[in-house]
Amino acid sequence: MDSTFNNFQLVFLDAYMKENPSFAIGMGYTKYFELLDIPDGNLYSRKINFSKIWLDSLHGFDYAGLTDENKINYNIVQDQLKSDLWYVNNLKIYQWDPSTYNLGGECYSLITQDYAPIDDRLKILSAHLRDADKYYGSALQIIDHPTREHTALAVRQNKGSLEVFGNSLMDSIKQSSLTKAEKDSLEARVKKTIAAINNYVSVLEKKLADPHYLFRDFRIGKKLFDEKFKYDIGSDYTAEEIFAKADSAKHYYHRQMFAIASQLWVKYYGELKKPQDSLALIQKVLDKIALHHASPKNVVDSASALIHRLEYFIINRNLFNYDTTASLKVRIMPAFAAGVALASADFLPPFQKSGSTYYNIADLSKMPAADAESELKETNNYSLQFLSIHEGIPGHCLQGIYNNKISGSKTKSVFGNGAMVEGWAVYCEQMMMENGWGGNSPELWLTLYKWKLRECSNVIVDYGLHCLNYSKHGIHELLKKETFQEEGQISEKYHRATVSQVQLCSYFTGYSQIVALKAAYQEKTGSAYNLKDFHEKFLSYGCAPVKYIREMMLR
Repeated sequence: MDSTFNNFQLVFLDAYMKENPSFAIGMGYTKYFELLDIPDGNLYSRKINFSKIWLDSLHGFDYAGLTDENKINYNIVQDQLKSDLWYVNNLKIYQWDPSTYNLGGECYSLITQDYAPIDDRLKILSAHLRDADKYYGSALQIIDHPTREHTALAVRQNKGSLEVFGNSLMDSIKQSSLTKAEKDSLEARVKKTIAAINNYVSVLEKKLADPHYLFRDFRIGKKLFDEKFKYDIGSDYTAEEIFAKADSAKHYYHRQMFAIASQLWVKYYGELKKPQDSLALIQKVLDKIALHHASPKNVVDSASALIHRLEYFIINRNLFNYDTTASLKVRIMPAFAAGVALASADFLPPFQKSGSTYYNIADLSKMPAADAESELKETNNYSLQFLSIHEGIPGHCLQGIYNNKISGSKTKSVFGNGAMVEGWAVYCEQMMMENGWGGNSPELWLTLYKWKLRECSNVIVDYGLHCLNYSKHGIHELLKKETFQEEGQISEKYHRATVSQVQLCSYFTGYSQIVALKAAYQEKTGSAYNLKDFHEKFLSYGCAPVKYIREMMLR
């Protein structure tokens, strides 16, 4: 039975990559790199049929007869196919989110991924761009009554994509060993792609400039939000339960922060009388801490130095079997990915045998001075440590390294669960402090709890906007007065919640699940419990949903 199911997984993954070639590029599955889906009505009808056919095939297996390992894989495949059906039939994001259409990211991967010699990569890029004009033309036909927020994001990110097709690429073409005919063909296709992007941006900009154009509300409403939470998060919690849990946790962290801020008051304010309001006292201490930060030009260098310290720390404390040969790089965030968050991580694709994992940071030197200063106060010298733990080591980047090393089926690596991924990074923030990072600095603990408040508020903002119709002013007051965020972070968070749904819930939900699992695992193993053992076992399941990892680790 399991041998047959293993073969099924191989065939299914290959079919899935062919059906979703842009996804295949992200996974490093080179077989279908030349393909480009044209987003017309036929595409989405085909995707519906694909999911139904493969669900029928999957349900032909006797679930009870599978090993525990393959039961997880079975559930992951089933969840993915059901999610795909729901996205096409119910959410229909392809109609109202113009930022869905952007060739910059996948073409950047085709050029930069280390899967073949540069000449071969350029040939593949040429084939991939053959119908770029049809791609953007069809996108304009299928977009119907978009949101203003997603339209503006599409304009910004597609303009950023033009950098992918700029001078660096043209230089690579000229220096390549392609024939003259191949070079001419590729250059012509690049120019056609640039023209298609510019036309796409121009049409969208006209919509944004038209005071009479009727955009739809970015809010998706409670019904769709609850359903999306079920498919995206993959938790036993409901969205409403997580909202209540986050609101309760917010008050707990306020109490913790008040105790630490009271302790630090004399250090920063001497004999000055303390504010009577506890939140005001916390804010004033955080204001002093925020003054210590890097310059816009030095943020990347500061983060790079932190990554080296973090690597040494986890090895020295024996927290992981860390692979010191893994390539991890800190870099400026590519322009086509900017506009959503200050930092991010790019894993090495599961099917790519070599290359680097990236910790990306937005280019603050290109921001207006006031905006950059606000971002830097938020990401001060203390906060940058948690950002680097979260996005870098031992958060996303380390997790990505483990994800690509799991043996057997690639199912868990390919269909990564967002709540597990974000929950792990959040878990690492406090775990590192509990194991001695920062020498028990009260400033770091205060900053950690501020991060915890941010993760709670992520849920409150996300659920509140889409399900409870929270106002922009209400969100601002929450983030400013109750979670102590700077204006730049507040604007970024509000914008992010308008161009995404549910994803902001993944941090707190995944973290809650992991902490509960860790406690249960510690109780199960008793005196034999070891933190490194927990980490290694947990990460050995790739990016599977925590509820499935829990079943395996507690069985």
